[in-house]
Amino acid sequence: MNRVKSKYLKGKEKFAIGIDLGGTNIKIALVSKAGAIRNYLKIPTNTQQGKEATITRIKQGIYQIISQSNLETRSISGIGIGAPGPLDFQKGIIHFAPNLPGWEEVPLAEIIKEEFKIAVKVENDANVAAWGEKTFGIAQGVDELVCLTLGTGIGGGLIIGGKIYHGKNNVAGEAGHIVVNKDGPLCNCGNFGCLEAYSSASGIKNRVSRRIKELKISDPSIFYQNNFDQISLVKIFEQAREGNPIVKDIVEEAIEYLGIGITTLVNLLNPEMVVLVGGITNEGDKLLNPVKDIVFHRAMRYHVADLKIVFGKLGEYAGVAGAAALLWDFD
Repeated sequence: MNRVKSKYLKGKEKFAIGIDLGGTNIKIALVSKAGAIRNYLKIPTNTQQGKEATITRIKQGIYQIISQSNLETRSISGIGIGAPGPLDFQKGIIHFAPNLPGWEEVPLAEIIKEEFKIAVKVENDANVAAWGEKTFGIAQGVDELVCLTLGTGIGGGLIIGGKIYHGKNNVAGEAGHIVVNKDGPLCNCGNFGCLEAYSSASGIKNRVSRRIKELKISDPSIFYQNNFDQISLVKIFEQAREGNPIVKDIVEEAIEYLGIGITTLVNLLNPEMVVLVGGITNEGDKLLNPVKDIVFHRAMRYHVADLKIVFGKLGEYAGVAGAAALLWDFD
């Protein structure tokens, strides 16, 4: 993908704005129909400031992208937003977002459309990542696809028969809330033992934080990044690789349960490809290889006969690219 950041855009190339709304960051980009990222912005979500502050930051980011691109709003095809769910993609309403406190029944499409007077589509964040990889990335030509977003939470994007699968009530794909241990920790969704409570960034950090308190560790700074008083996922994985007993089993369980969750999806859906995207994939083969070993050992053999389990090709751009692609018909 050609990720040129250009201030002045000319010609008849078509553009849309893609937004990836996450629990940690909001990513906003101007994307061409060919999949090129022309302008890109990443800002902290700052969920602790509340829903209205986050919506204001989204609007400000859109204005900034439009200003940088030197385009008039009317020359942009529209705005696509990938958001955590469950949500109603037809009405653009976020029903509930476990990692965005206070986000219940939020008519996000209507709010953004009212501000910018152009078409707005809202879709599940994992679905847009899946759509981005299918349209522009590693899954081009793949019609049976599962995409897992491994970030603050865990989302599941499903492509079945070449189309995004939504289910009867438009809330399919909540892979992060597959229960992998009925006696497991409390998840942000209110259930216990969800995959997200074990294998997401927030799940891992929450478990480490509880372990530190249980063991009454007076100086947990080895788990902090850049001297900030905040637990870092990078440091947790580093310490686990070095054999630190405080976190080693937590990371091993995170990887094991991720493999078990994927096994469930593979046995159920028989996809051609499973694509993993999101910040946790920065662990590279140290994550991918044990996950693949678990899936190929535990899944039914006919389901994994030609299965590919891979990292996405678009990196942190998968969500914004897929969100923008919602505005165009690629059939």
